[in-house]
Amino acid sequence: MTMSRVFPTLHNAALSAGVGLAIMSSPLQAQSPSAECLSFVHALQIAAERAPEIDGALARQDEAAADYREAESLRLPQVSTFGRSASGDSGLTGSQIENQVGLRISQRLWDFGDSRYAMEAANSTIEQRTFELRAQESAASGRLADAYLTHLEAEAMMDVIVDRRAYFERQRASVEALLSTGGATRADNAQIAAQVAQAEADVLELRFMRDRAATRIREYTGYAPDAFCDAEAAGEDLERALRGIASINDAVDMTLSQNPGLAAQAEAVRVLDAQRERARRGRLPVVEAVGIASYVYDDFSETWDARDRIGVDLSMPLYTGEALQARNERAIARMEQEESGLRSLQRELREQAEIAFRRTISLQAQLIRREAVARSQFEYFDAISGEFEFGLGTLPDLIDARLGYERAELDVISARFSLLRQRLELMSLTDRMPRPRDRGVRETP
Repeated sequence: MTMSRVFPTLHNAALSAGVGLAIMSSPLQAQSPSAECLSFVHALQIAAERAPEIDGALARQDEAAADYREAESLRLPQVSTFGRSASGDSGLTGSQIENQVGLRISQRLWDFGDSRYAMEAANSTIEQRTFELRAQESAASGRLADAYLTHLEAEAMMDVIVDRRAYFERQRASVEALLSTGGATRADNAQIAAQVAQAEADVLELRFMRDRAATRIREYTGYAPDAFCDAEAAGEDLERALRGIASINDAVDMTLSQNPGLAAQAEAVRVLDAQRERARRGRLPVVEAVGIASYVYDDFSETWDARDRIGVDLSMPLYTGEALQARNERAIARMEQEESGLRSLQRELREQAEIAFRRTISLQAQLIRREAVARSQFEYFDAISGEFEFGLGTLPDLIDARLGYERAELDVISARFSLLRQRLELMSLTDRMPRPRDRGVRETP
């Protein structure tokens, strides 16, 4: 701010008399919590219950369950009907046309692990879809939580900026009253008007951020943002959710053991491992017990005769080109790709967990120091205000002190919500997000 540092004492006294009321009413007001409100945990549960992405994840889970039932059927008896018409030799000099219809029942006796690995692959797919469902729930809760915190942060900052605007509007009214008597200058009025306009612009930007977050909150929960609890209650919920994570090792270990995205990736590797084992056994025989009950039409006698058969069938591919080898190599390549993705995800999550924990510790320390800075800035502003009342200070000094105090308050708010967001990230990494209460019931406000 480039302003003259030299003001006549009488000018300061007259101006200070006009703005004394504005100085005395300048401390920022804290928001009082609501008696009844929607808790942070409850809001996250509602978001997970209402998210349309969850329906898709549930459908994929049903698909995996159907795949398991299909694989399980390999071990159950197979019943089918058949019809057959054939022509062949009936002796040394003649031929015979034979028509046959009947019922065939077969039961696998031994398949060298084919059905077992088919069931293992299908079962691992179910587990994978279950973890993916949990990851979708956590992601939906995380998006709502970010909007929730953004709304609270924007409102807290708006309170500070609105207080600044009200403060300088009171000063502007006093200065305009003094312009006619020579107690203030046009430069004083212009500087104060600029501060009012800047405050209004800042409020507009923060209002947009708040309204954008409110739109997401309504879409994800069906509730208006006014129904939610304040930042202090949200902070308490986050702190309770992270109990038991006291060190970097705790954060990393819980992330690697609890993260649903990582668990889903690990199950995907197991799926492909089972498919690889099944493909590797493609050249081995399948032994089945087979029973046939049929009727055969004899064109010589022109009669239908009953014909039954029971026995053991053994089938094994002898030559399929390179189909079986290609199938085996494809299964191996897919499993190696998933294993590589699993290792990459483990590395990424270890890094994220360690950084998130260190950042949380850093922000806790920063918040304490920024609160101390805010207290010191208020004391400085209070001292400058007192000097200005007695004509010892200048208007630029007063404005600088007021803006410095405001910046310190905004820094405290920013640090506080950055800490909450970092705790939210740790919640997501370690799967501490609240779980939906009942997927069959949708919350209706």
